[in-house]
Amino acid sequence: MQSSTSRSKAVYAVAMSGGVDSSVVATMLQRDGHDVFGITMDIHENCLEDITDAQIVCHKLGIQHHVFDVRAEYQRKVIDLFVDYYSRGLTPNPCAFCNRDLKLNILVDYAREMGADLMATGHYANLTIDADHVFLAEATNIGKDQSYFVSLAPRTKLLSTRFPLGNMPNKDQTRAMAQEFGLPNFRKKDSQDICFIRQGNYKEFLRNLKTNLNLFAPGHIKLQDSGQIIGEHDGLANYTIGQRKGLGVSHSDPLYVVGLDPEHREVIVGNRGDLTVSEFTVWAVNWLIDMGEEFEAFVKIRSFSQKTRAKIKRNTNGDITINLQEECRTPVTQGQVCAMYNANNQVIGAGIIAL
Repeated sequence: MQSSTSRSKAVYAVAMSGGVDSSVVATMLQRDGHDVFGITMDIHENCLEDITDAQIVCHKLGIQHHVFDVRAEYQRKVIDLFVDYYSRGLTPNPCAFCNRDLKLNILVDYAREMGADLMATGHYANLTIDADHVFLAEATNIGKDQSYFVSLAPRTKLLSTRFPLGNMPNKDQTRAMAQEFGLPNFRKKDSQDICFIRQGNYKEFLRNLKTNLNLFAPGHIKLQDSGQIIGEHDGLANYTIGQRKGLGVSHSDPLYVVGLDPEHREVIVGNRGDLTVSEFTVWAVNWLIDMGEEFEAFVKIRSFSQKTRAKIKRNTNGDITINLQEECRTPVTQGQVCAMYNANNQVIGAGIIAL
């Protein structure tokens, strides 16, 4: 078996975001005797500073740096999809889309074209390769684990990918290594925002689109149990499943957003119990471990949620049905990723939630 970092000398392309994680990866691989070069995706005008930071680190290490222009692909596969999901009342996960279609897909191909044997990234996840089998597992530091975000990546591309930070005990140690290596960006803050949206204000981004999506068209707020109209809203894009604050309506009981109906421009509200979903469908499933028609596993329905025991059935149309076997405190939200894990914390597969 091969772990996240191959022990034999290899040519590595490191997907460099300009941040401390990927910079440490490049330095670690170079220190271990591998031939290393950096590659950075040019995805959006907001990322020019990150490209510059990656160039500075590569210059510090004395390695080549290549910029790969994927703005057109990023627009189509991430930004347009992000907007499309919101227009249909779904809540997208653009980072997972980017990993699936770009960073852990076409960037791997680009790395191979540039002469790399393998591509490494700064993701916190564990990856073990056994012949043609891929075992993607949670990182040692569960608080930083990103296996959920890379769970949609194609198995064939993960075969050529490595995650050297999978066993890093904490982010402080990563920063300490960056400082020890003399990397200029060791103090750089982690990005918490959607990279194509300035300051993380996705609502303002959607509002400024020159399209007729009616994302901010007014509509009714309706009680789920009675169908009674109890208020008005100023656009579906302002609401998400599970939201309690900022509804702008008064009621005898606490109300939560339990559904969005873009066809009728309605926000459906109900009590907390109405958020409880024990069964739902997942489509566009990416399988990393082959399974039978029915099996048990643990599922994760948001990046911050705890894993929940579930029974899973594969359907003839390629979708799967998830039947939760215990209460899930996180609302099941259409459009988000559902990742399945086995008892060894390995990702079985993942797909998109559809109720």
